[in-house]
Amino acid sequence: MIYYTDGSAHPNPGPGGFGVVIVYDNDNYDSYNAETQKTTNNAEEMKAIIWAMADAIKRGESAEIFSDSSYAINTFTKWYPSWKRNGWVKGDGKVPENLELVKAYDELSQYITPIFHHIRGHAGIKYNEMADKLATGKITGTLNHSYNTKKMMETSSKVERIDF
Repeated sequence: MIYYTDGSAHPNPGPGGFGVVIVYDNDNYDSYNAETQKTTNNAEEMKAIIWAMADAIKRGESAEIFSDSSYAINTFTKWYPSWKRNGWVKGDGKVPENLELVKAYDELSQYITPIFHHIRGHAGIKYNEMADKLATGKITGTLNHSYNTKKMMETSSKVERIDF
């Protein structure tokens, strides 16, 4: 599955949300968005990726994720493995920000390894622009399900529901 993800908070921190566009082919897609009262841009970017991973697991599909967040991609692909090895502590001895989300990613990564693509935000990329509008609440998603990333499945075919 192909996913375009985005997160937003305004002001940062402040109210925000995330959006995900699931692309089946050029003109066939679904979308999802969620809102949070007090959050940060980075947390919402990470939630969008986690939601996409859970959706792909539920569908029994792989995940190709397009994100404009270098922070989220680097957290999930470069930084978190050493944090985990060091007892969830960074090299400077501090606890990573958004640790609960990092641990949710770690849990999901037992079932799926997404392929990440970093894309430029606000560059006219159709589905990235749509994910941005979903994240900022300018449009509403077509799907209404969410996933429990704390109590994940016994098998990769089952994902429980929860609101972020």
